[in-house]
Amino acid sequence: MTQSVLRAGRRALWRHPVQLLLAVAGVALGVAVVIGMDLANQSAGTAMRQSMEAVTGRITHQIFGGPEGLPEALYVKLRTRLGVQQAAPVLAGGVTLAAAGNRPLTLLGIDPIVDAPLRGASAVPQQGEGEQGILQDLLLDPGSVVLPAEEAQRLGVVAGGTVTVQVGGQQRRLHVVAVAEDSDHDLSGYAFADIATAQEVLGRIGRLSRIDLILGNADAVNRVRAALPPGIVLVPAAARANAMQQMRAAFQINLTAFSLLALVIGLFLVFNTMSFMVVQRRRMIGILRAVGATRRQILAQVLSDAALIGLLGTAFGVLLGLVLGVGLVDLVGRSSTHSSFHEAIMRFQIEPFSLAKGFLLGIVGSMLAAVPPAFEAATVPPRAAMDRSELERQAHRGARWAAGFGGVALLAGGVILVASSGLIAAFTGLFAVILGASLLAPLASARLTTAMARLVPQRPIARLVLRGVAASLSRTGVAIAALAVAISAVIGVAVMIDSFRGSFIVWLQQSLRADFYIATTQEGGTVDDALAKRIESLPGVAYITRSRHYRLPSADGFTAIWALGLERRGWQSFDIRAGDREAAWLAFRSGRGVLISEPYAYKHGLQVGETLALRTALGERTFRVAGIFRDYGSPYGVVLIYRPAYQRLFADDRLSGLGVYLSAGSERGAVHQRLEAAVAGLAGVRVRDTQSIREHSVAVFDQEFVITSVLRLLAAMVAFVGVVGALMALQLDRSRELAVLRAIGFTRIQLGGLITAQSGVLGLAAGLFSVPMGLLLAWLLVFVINHRAFGWSMEFTISPMPLLEGVGLAIGAALLAALYPAWRAARTLPARGLREE
Repeated sequence: MTQSVLRAGRRALWRHPVQLLLAVAGVALGVAVVIGMDLANQSAGTAMRQSMEAVTGRITHQIFGGPEGLPEALYVKLRTRLGVQQAAPVLAGGVTLAAAGNRPLTLLGIDPIVDAPLRGASAVPQQGEGEQGILQDLLLDPGSVVLPAEEAQRLGVVAGGTVTVQVGGQQRRLHVVAVAEDSDHDLSGYAFADIATAQEVLGRIGRLSRIDLILGNADAVNRVRAALPPGIVLVPAAARANAMQQMRAAFQINLTAFSLLALVIGLFLVFNTMSFMVVQRRRMIGILRAVGATRRQILAQVLSDAALIGLLGTAFGVLLGLVLGVGLVDLVGRSSTHSSFHEAIMRFQIEPFSLAKGFLLGIVGSMLAAVPPAFEAATVPPRAAMDRSELERQAHRGARWAAGFGGVALLAGGVILVASSGLIAAFTGLFAVILGASLLAPLASARLTTAMARLVPQRPIARLVLRGVAASLSRTGVAIAALAVAISAVIGVAVMIDSFRGSFIVWLQQSLRADFYIATTQEGGTVDDALAKRIESLPGVAYITRSRHYRLPSADGFTAIWALGLERRGWQSFDIRAGDREAAWLAFRSGRGVLISEPYAYKHGLQVGETLALRTALGERTFRVAGIFRDYGSPYGVVLIYRPAYQRLFADDRLSGLGVYLSAGSERGAVHQRLEAAVAGLAGVRVRDTQSIREHSVAVFDQEFVITSVLRLLAAMVAFVGVVGALMALQLDRSRELAVLRAIGFTRIQLGGLITAQSGVLGLAAGLFSVPMGLLLAWLLVFVINHRAFGWSMEFTISPMPLLEGVGLAIGAALLAALYPAWRAARTLPARGLREE
């Protein structure tokens, strides 16, 4: 008997190949979305981790100085007087490649003999014929470098060739003594030279950027720290890794949100698909029960069919997920401006855990999704199983229960969001809110269509259309919930991006008040006060602002310092979010107070009036927080200090850039030409128009969120598959009802129009419900997720376009999904549908 019951289930699947295909497609799409998003997320994390490991290697500590770096004599002291043998000097500086459109390149000066044991690898070839010759050339030839294979290929040079770089306004020809293999692409963007060569090329004789160390125990750490002169700090390598880890987390935060939404949508797809399959065969199950099939056999039939659909769907979903993951990785890679990270992420990472998650969702999720309806069908009496009205009464009772659970889930999600402060808890609360709102969708749609039907009492066709949606809640309820979740994700993310984009553009307009900006791409480049004075004396220039960016090392990472020579007339460009504007200005100008950005305040728990300590060239100094300003330039935050105070405390007169303000009535094009002439010949120095900076910044912003276009496409696919499956099941189950309508005079066009109209109402109900659900999701993304991830504040902007697009997408997907069911119903002969009457 068991084999007969199982064969009946298989035959039921093969008799409806279109529905079988839709069921498999539903599972496959859910699996593909989760795997694709997860693989993109994993690839981004792996790329960031590889970049981090390439920097730190096996080192445990690093020594940093002030803005001028370290004296070379300190390295000699460590090795000779203190006996620290596992130490390596490093000098890093920016150069530009003259033959590659002035593309920036980092020249890294190392000691090739002592560097490899610390880092676990070396840029200098350590094996092969000619090794001693390479080391000899690198150590003795002042113009020799080693290029990674990727950089050499990009420049079209081989070992023995030359490259021309620009630094300090001068061109230098460097001899490529070797090309280093770089199978992991960790060395992209670097050129390697002996420390003495790097000092000579960069114009930093006797100076180092840092010293890398391996210190075995706390005594060694304390001994080295005690021997350091004032102004020089010993930093655990984990501190720098921590900073990069924060960058990795910041980069992945949006992908994490998308992955969570994808998981929710995928679960709904699986549940939607399996519920339709079970509900559709209730009549067959009733007949089998009537002829002697046991409950256990019915359960085995449904679960085995669910396993078969889950297996087929998972197999196709894994393949589709890999293709989707490649595309998403490409989008994520394009959004990164860091060349080495871009190269690393483009090496697609297939994680077994992601594939296992997809298999778990597809196979186990399919079977679990089939358990509730299968259990209900197996336990219901045979006569009730064949009674459609009983099924719908149970569906309405289930919708009320689901709404009750949805309210509890909403309340629980709200409590989690209010009572917690972490990002993981925020995602948990977000998940609970989405789940709760989706559970409310079936009952809300039934009440909505019933209320709409009361508004058209004199129009029987309209009432038939509207009542049909509510009367078939066993079919339409889950489809509306799945469609509402998909559309709400589109609306929520679109509103969040609109809010972020609007706030970002306003911030750009407030921050970029100068007419032109002059900056250098090189650390310690050729922008200085002498150039500033020449620029200020040019005709048409009213005044300029001077700025300097410096990363101050500390025991827990790095603090971004922004020293700004700000005048009173430029003060209005700062959006002060906390603190009195006038008092903040006076404290800032006096040098006793600093301004901090919102991310810095959030990550360090600082408020206006509190103090922070910074290590300066004169020792540690304490500053009062005079104000907190809005800034989207860095997710880690910056400390803004008045430049004269910075020069005095940090003994650093260098500049990173100039802001040029034009006098009234000056001709913009002519001033631009004078500025270009003033910086001609200075390596890495660029004059940029404010408008071009804004356009470029907005373009980068849009590129960062281009992945949301993929989310919209996936939502449309979710909507189509979910709704077409519901309509197909509904049309098959209503064959006698539709045959009666044909028999009493409905034409094929009218019957097709009826089905299409009911589908449109279904889409409208889901679209209307998705609007408040999407706005709630957007509010959580703006004020909870993004704030806890970055510390940013945004203005919540609601424009009608994303809302209209969401409702239109829901209706459009439903209407498109109705085409085939309407065509099939119109072609069915009435006699065939009435055969059993």
